[in-house]
Amino acid sequence: MSVSNPFDRQSPCPSCGAPLTFKFAGARAQVCKHCKFLVARTDRGLASVGRVADLAELPSPLALGVLGRWGNKRFEVEGRVQLDRAGAPGAPWQEFFVGFPETGEWTWVAFAQGRWYATREVPQTPPLPPIGQLRPGTPVSFGPMGSFTVAEVGQRRVVSAEGELPNVAVPGAVTPYVDLSGPNGAFGTIDYGDGRTIAPKLYLGGQFDPQQMRLDSGQPMEMPQAKSAEVSCPNCGGSLPLVSPGTTERVVCKYCGTVSDAKQNGALLTAIGQAPRPPMEPYIPLGREGQLRGNRVICIGFVIRGCTVEGERYRWREYLLYAGPTLGYVWLMEEDGAWQLVNTLAPGDVQVQGGTAVYHGQSYSLKQSVQASVEFVVGEFYWKVEVGETVQATEYQGPGGKVSVETGHGEINTSFCAPLDGRELAQSFGLQPPPSPALASFGGGGGTSSTGAGCGQIALWVGIALFILFFLAIGDCDDGSSGTSGGVYVGPGFSGGK
Repeated sequence: MSVSNPFDRQSPCPSCGAPLTFKFAGARAQVCKHCKFLVARTDRGLASVGRVADLAELPSPLALGVLGRWGNKRFEVEGRVQLDRAGAPGAPWQEFFVGFPETGEWTWVAFAQGRWYATREVPQTPPLPPIGQLRPGTPVSFGPMGSFTVAEVGQRRVVSAEGELPNVAVPGAVTPYVDLSGPNGAFGTIDYGDGRTIAPKLYLGGQFDPQQMRLDSGQPMEMPQAKSAEVSCPNCGGSLPLVSPGTTERVVCKYCGTVSDAKQNGALLTAIGQAPRPPMEPYIPLGREGQLRGNRVICIGFVIRGCTVEGERYRWREYLLYAGPTLGYVWLMEEDGAWQLVNTLAPGDVQVQGGTAVYHGQSYSLKQSVQASVEFVVGEFYWKVEVGETVQATEYQGPGGKVSVETGHGEINTSFCAPLDGRELAQSFGLQPPPSPALASFGGGGGTSSTGAGCGQIALWVGIALFILFFLAIGDCDDGSSGTSGGVYVGPGFSGGK
């Protein structure tokens, strides 16, 4: 590490000698735009920390130097940093350092899954729990600053950066973090630093309406639509259109089942393995566009998952829909011919105590909890999905549908599952109506029974069978028959689901 002479807010870059000017008084580091070295401000002057990689092209209405008003305050985008998950590098995400010159305040701004977030460092960090004590779903309280739920525990690294930054983010350094989710859109992050020279920091904030920000350029504060990309399967050469290349992390070829990781912002696929072909064609074909509840969506992924209950295997099907950069992703789930529309929830909006989950003041009772694993998968996905991936899936039944809580791989995901009429779904995608639940549960409708019915229906069918047996047994006693009883037929069987 080289050190230059002490300076005020202007000094030559200690790496290449180019002039550096710190416009924002709260900045503690800057990326030299000439040599791409991260330069830190110290009490002795400037110190070169390390070279950053080239920035990935991630679309955003914000960019370095963008000016505007946030409410009644002037702001300027002073810098940005791009990060990825250490140990499982995939599509990076980016955060913008936004300064308010008139007050000297600053905040981090990020966009994820159709939502905008703003967080700022808590100046007097309260005592923080050791990261080893935190698991997804763990409650954490910071007194008057709010109560949160641990949403994710992981490690991240800085890939690239530009402009000025409020902290020194060493390029390539791996740091553990914990994401926190609170009620009504509250959000936070504990950055545990490097465990040596960088102390843990707490950032708190939450979701915000982008309409609060007005850009001087007059451009709307909206995420631009990423252009679809055409890539080729590295094994069979089949054409695979990527609908959301900026966030796609894994692609499973619909022709040959080759599993690939997306590289270079989705422009290149690297084969890493092979997945078995699903035993059935998706009801909604991959690439099919539709209008669902007033929103344009496109089907990009198909998953069959299953669980084992008392030695029996039950399966259901899930469809991943992409609804554009503003709304993000939506799931559809089909089990036993019944469809559900699945919308993600912030973990902090769901409070679980014992066998009850509370969401928006309504109570939902425990229905079932199973280990759900991926059996078949095809299409493009925003995480590194793989066959055998297993989570603990718990459902709570209540007003209007089910609250689903899935825990695994260092994070917790919550969602609300509401019934969706099959006829509405068919009309949305211009398809023939799917089989009715009654037909599907008895093996009708094009073979859907081979892969699914809800675990919740197991008790129902067993109860019906026992009732019939009991009724016939009474009949045998009443008519004095000689013991030649007929068989009991309750249909060709039932097949699984959650």
